[in-house]
Amino acid sequence: MKPSANDKAPLQKGRGRVLALALTSALLVAGCATPRLSPVDANAYWSGRMAIRVLKDPPESLSAGFELQGSAKAGEMVLLSPIGTTLARLDWTPQGAHLAQGQQQVSSPSLQKLGARLTGTELPIAALFEWLAGRPAEAPGWQVDLSAHAQGRISAERREPSPGAVLRIALDR
Repeated sequence: MKPSANDKAPLQKGRGRVLALALTSALLVAGCATPRLSPVDANAYWSGRMAIRVLKDPPESLSAGFELQGSAKAGEMVLLSPIGTTLARLDWTPQGAHLAQGQQQVSSPSLQKLGARLTGTELPIAALFEWLAGRPAEAPGWQVDLSAHAQGRISAERREPSPGAVLRIALDR
């Protein structure tokens, strides 16, 4: 059944939120590693669910399933609906990033700039691959809790700079 014009407005709003989640996730995933971090295997693969809450006024809450492959230098993330439909695909290399969501395509030489443009907020861009591997890594303004990593759970909170954010990841086992 084809959606009516009235049905399309919530779909468009939902797509924007998925796009923001894709960028937010990618920003957290694909940042520049600091010298203190050891590189994660370029063939690394994770899947599960992630949720992020950006503490704006009003707050924004986003969640999706994900499949993540690669490293902070080059990789791909696919965001999935609860029934497994691809909502967005983000890939990145040292030369830039590309986001595909349905018929919409967005590219940028800088994943950070692309994310800031679309999400409206500066996000930290380091350490998530290390966290996924169960290794603590510093990210300015963020506190990570890896105490439940063995059970496939990671949480991190950014307090500074504003707006704050909370990231929760549940990995498939």
